[in-house]
Amino acid sequence: MENENYKHRDINWLYFNERVLLEAANPTTPLLERLRFLAIFSSNLDEFFKVRVSQLRQLKSVDKSLRRKLVLKS
Repeated sequence: MENENYKHRDINWLYFNERVLLEAANPTTPLLERLRFLAIFSSNLDEFFKVRVSQLRQLKSVDKSLRRKLVLKS
């Protein structure tokens, strides 16, 4: 059940983090807000690596045919 209207959640997570970083780099944004965006970016990236990357590493131990199904459902 693959739908082109939905993107993979990891890709969405990274795109969101990119948009947050772009807001932090925007010179028209007040300095305090830019620092808050950097804090959000940092915590999001940290959570991404702690949660998603560790789950992807664990998938290595699963049978290859089952792994494809699990990765697409995530």
